[in-house]
Amino acid sequence: MEVKTFFAQRADGQALPRAAVSVLPRGKETLAADLEDGRGQPLPNPFHADADGRIQFAAPNGHYVVEVDDGTRRQHLHAQFFDQGEIHSASGTQPLAQALDQRLVVVDSVDTLRDWPGARVADGCWLVCRSFYRDRPFELDIQLQRVAALDDSARANQMAWLPSAHPHRDDFHRFTLWAADGAAYVQPGDDIDLLKVGFRADYVDGSGSDESAWFQETLDKTPYRTKYLPDLPQGCALYLGKQRIALRSGTRLVGAGARANSRLVSDYVASGFRDGLFLLREPHVIAAWAEGRPHGDLEAAFSHDIQISGLTLEARDFCRSAVTLICVRDVLYRDIHHVRCGGLKVFHELELNGRYSTREEDPESDNAVTAGFNPEVPDDLSERVRISDLSGGAGRYTLSPGDSRRAGAVRLNFVRDFSISHVHMDYCNVSGWGGSARPGKGGELRWMRRLRDGFIQDVHCRWTNGAIYFNNAHNVKVYGCSAKEVSDTAFDLEGCTYCLFDGLYAENAANFGISIFYATRGNVIKNFVARQSASAATLHERLAEPKFGPGLGRTLFRRLAGFEDPDFSQDVTLDTGAFVYEGQGFGAVIIDSWADVTYRNISHHDVVMDLRGHSNAQSPYLKDCRFTFTRPARDGDVLVALGTNRDDYGYWKGGAIVSRVPQPAGVVPLLGQLCAYAGTAIFDVDDLRIDVPGVETAIAICDTRQSGRRPGHAFRLARNLIPAHSDIIDLALNRQSGGDALQLDAGDNRTLDFTPVEVKALNEGGTQRYAALRFGLEVAHAGD
Repeated sequence: MEVKTFFAQRADGQALPRAAVSVLPRGKETLAADLEDGRGQPLPNPFHADADGRIQFAAPNGHYVVEVDDGTRRQHLHAQFFDQGEIHSASGTQPLAQALDQRLVVVDSVDTLRDWPGARVADGCWLVCRSFYRDRPFELDIQLQRVAALDDSARANQMAWLPSAHPHRDDFHRFTLWAADGAAYVQPGDDIDLLKVGFRADYVDGSGSDESAWFQETLDKTPYRTKYLPDLPQGCALYLGKQRIALRSGTRLVGAGARANSRLVSDYVASGFRDGLFLLREPHVIAAWAEGRPHGDLEAAFSHDIQISGLTLEARDFCRSAVTLICVRDVLYRDIHHVRCGGLKVFHELELNGRYSTREEDPESDNAVTAGFNPEVPDDLSERVRISDLSGGAGRYTLSPGDSRRAGAVRLNFVRDFSISHVHMDYCNVSGWGGSARPGKGGELRWMRRLRDGFIQDVHCRWTNGAIYFNNAHNVKVYGCSAKEVSDTAFDLEGCTYCLFDGLYAENAANFGISIFYATRGNVIKNFVARQSASAATLHERLAEPKFGPGLGRTLFRRLAGFEDPDFSQDVTLDTGAFVYEGQGFGAVIIDSWADVTYRNISHHDVVMDLRGHSNAQSPYLKDCRFTFTRPARDGDVLVALGTNRDDYGYWKGGAIVSRVPQPAGVVPLLGQLCAYAGTAIFDVDDLRIDVPGVETAIAICDTRQSGRRPGHAFRLARNLIPAHSDIIDLALNRQSGGDALQLDAGDNRTLDFTPVEVKALNEGGTQRYAALRFGLEVAHAGD
């Protein structure tokens, strides 16, 4: 007999629990006989609805009136029942007339359905199972269809993905379940709710069913279909055991949102830099790049269409990344909460197969081209990667204390056209690599940058190696990001061109707050604050990380490790910001290699500057910059040192150097030096206010050559104000060594009480007191 299910409801839709039910043949006043419940057991008449108002029964073939009485009112329902022997077969595509004959059966659970004899359910009948396992605390409403053609007694009580014809997709599979007698039931939906296809999300308090094998089969058999993990009861999760899960093109794994409890838990330990809880590295991609750049259709050498969103990804211990993808295009990774793991990493097959080497040191070759990348067009990079709304973090700094195996929120290698936004992850950073930035290894500016065209915003990192940094990037824009308590450099551009950092906040970087390494062209850093306190110097100890060289928690900005590229000029711009040091001694800003620096509207609090650049400095351009000091330096300390080492032009226009405490007489607030051995360098110092009480030399200028060069370099000083009883001194080193005197145009310079000031040139022997001047980090350590 056919089983039907109804619900007793009030007019407002509320259920009527335990309502009295009577079943009468239509047109008669006697109660119907031979009723059965949903399990085929005899059912009295009348009977009662269940606690949810559900009415379920079977009756012989015929028309009936169902009376429902809740004590206040009586309702009448009309129903027709069919005997199963009168139902036509409806496997596969059905004619409309046959489809109209089908019935809907509702049962308590899939376990109930498994116990039913298949002969009781007509071929083609639709069924709804209220849950998958009887111990489920919530209802799922699993829809299945009886398909007699797939009956198989050898597969009794099994589940599998069986191939199924589809009008638009090849390799299409549908979930199929066999009852105890081998009767087959198929789940018809194109998208997949994981709990409706046999997953036990029963992981609680460290134990649960290992679903890794069934999860892997589901991903393998259902590409380009959305796999959905709903919001689970609090404390529950889907457990993936100790196995790494392999992804493939078309993977779409979606949850109810990072704020929900769509939680996947794994015991897999991804300790390698390129490893993850989930890995995408397809065989066809490995084969395509094995000999370098593929021949034929380049799109076929990539994996495509990956979506992972709305989930909580949890590692039981520590995992360097949750998801690692190799050679991909069209990726969406968003709305993910991470527990004890990093986020997403993207790499290129040419890295993993050993073709890309960082060991060669030939400036005439590009390591990326040698590996197989296109020398002229970036058509062989991963593309269209969209990342947003990531939270959580790795839970600790490294896999094991001191091993430097750290997690990352996002790592992109050899990628173009990407975006990263709204990332708030602890113990994780955002980084990217477009090849080695070092000289002789692909870092020269004539070689292509292979991390390209990216947008990053609202990224906030704590307790990691660095917050945001790139090697060999081009046209990457970064907005509104912050870093706190990082063990190396907070924000770093290495070998980059035309990149932008806008709206940065860096607090307590153990090495540098902001840095530019190697080649630089068109890079801009603006609207920033970099702050260091005394705690920055102890970060290495607290994070169990070896120290990172010269920063020592004092350097707010550093331009370092540059190299000459004779075919390209190099430059960087810092515009509108503040450098603040709150520890003992002073902080420092240091620029010492191969770049023109435009530096404007920047405030410094207890921060000294060294822009002389040793022997390879280029031109600095400073405008409206302010230095404020609240503690004394030492005799021989230079607060601001700048200059150029080429026959070009530089300047400082506007701004101030102010000390709120008296300084020792031998402190030099400003030193300008010109070093180029040939030609004439010109440097202007205009409209500068120096208010540093106690000093004897407010400004010292110098042509530092000591080998008698001609002509002399040139300074122009105009409208500068210096403390009373202090001087502007020409150290006259080139003239004293037999060369020409410094060329000087100094007009309308005055003391703070408006007394005119002339430049004094020292005679031989007069420079002895200036021979041991200290600059940069030497000054910064005053007071240690």
